[in-house]
Amino acid sequence: MNLESPNVKNNRGSRSKQSVPEADRFIQEYTERADIINSIYQLNEREHYHVFLSRLKERRKEGKRMAEYLNIEGNETWLLFQRDVNQFYLYNPADHQLLNELLKDLNSRPVVKAEINRQSSQLVLILTLDDGGKGVFKPMRMARDAETSDDLYYFSEMERHTSEIAAFHLDKVLGFYRAPPTIGRILNITRDIQQVGEDTLTNTVYRSPVGNVCFYGKCKNFCDPAFAVCGQPDRIQGSISAFLPSRSLHSASANLHHPWSRSYNMKLKQGWETNEEYCETSVKGQSEFKGRRLLDFMDTSVFDFLIGNMDRHNVEFFSQFGADTFLLHYDHGRGFGKSKYDCMSCLAPVRQCCLIRLSTLAKLIKLYNGPDSLSHVLQESLKADPLAPILWERHLEALDRRVGQIIKVISDCITRKRKLWQEVIVDDGVI
Repeated sequence: MNLESPNVKNNRGSRSKQSVPEADRFIQEYTERADIINSIYQLNEREHYHVFLSRLKERRKEGKRMAEYLNIEGNETWLLFQRDVNQFYLYNPADHQLLNELLKDLNSRPVVKAEINRQSSQLVLILTLDDGGKGVFKPMRMARDAETSDDLYYFSEMERHTSEIAAFHLDKVLGFYRAPPTIGRILNITRDIQQVGEDTLTNTVYRSPVGNVCFYGKCKNFCDPAFAVCGQPDRIQGSISAFLPSRSLHSASANLHHPWSRSYNMKLKQGWETNEEYCETSVKGQSEFKGRRLLDFMDTSVFDFLIGNMDRHNVEFFSQFGADTFLLHYDHGRGFGKSKYDCMSCLAPVRQCCLIRLSTLAKLIKLYNGPDSLSHVLQESLKADPLAPILWERHLEALDRRVGQIIKVISDCITRKRKLWQEVIVDDGVI
């Protein structure tokens, strides 16, 4: 969906100059509601976003940690990270030192072993570092300004390392804290892959006609010499994400099929793609969507819409915490591919269920109103990455445009579908 509007948006910092009239009217109603005035969700037009987010964090619930990790000894950052995984967030947003040290180790510690991730359909490596920690490495396959062709199906897209990095930062600035810490890293193919890699990987290393060191690995898609990753002459950049602790205990399920997943078939459509009542008939009322879970799916829908990710087929969670825990946000290599296209189907969960978490909506409204836009706060966060700049300017512009579209979908639920405010916008205490 490409948007054209004569309405000019004036809030400072926004790269999008387009105002969404439905969003503007909805926000006016939001600011005048008695249950918003004098609450933590009240808007102050002069208050910067990071201050607003800090106020919300004060209400964040403290959850338990995984018992089986509490007694593990060691002070390596990856161990401290895994021990600190909480029922309500993947990492503690208040512990800036641990997060920064973990990212630094992922970026700089020597690689002692390189393996192919056989669970991935594309070329992904598992790197073991000298302190015993592991990281998931995705090499650079696409330039930052390379757009995905409109004629290409989502399941044929090549993954982008920049999307993984940007998605982690976006998850963080939105206050979700559900995405694995991720940072850019430079690898030396000779030292970090050829000399320490498993045979299946090192057997694919070769020199190009101009003398650059290349490899192509082994996987289902794009793993042959025609799609080789080549260094300059042997240096490559990519993203590396922290390895997560086990998502299950005693064989408890830690994986859910996404109810709005796609068919991965050019000729087949899923039920939700042809039935706007899908949420009411096939999702609401199901036991696996009780408690906070359905609202978490709405958060994931918002997140995927912002980055343009159509490749969400399964979701995982830490079953050690039971049902009252968050859904992980991970595997975002197919985001940020189309800056001019807004994937409205990614918002199908929110549109069909007419549901959003109040804290999520409040953040979006704050970013829409300013003074800080989403593109601004995300770009500021991304400056810390050693491979910056991470996102092409056009993708930053798209983020600001998409914020207004999410708010419009919520507005339509109330004004067009005649849903009650409290049915659509739910405060479940999750920040």
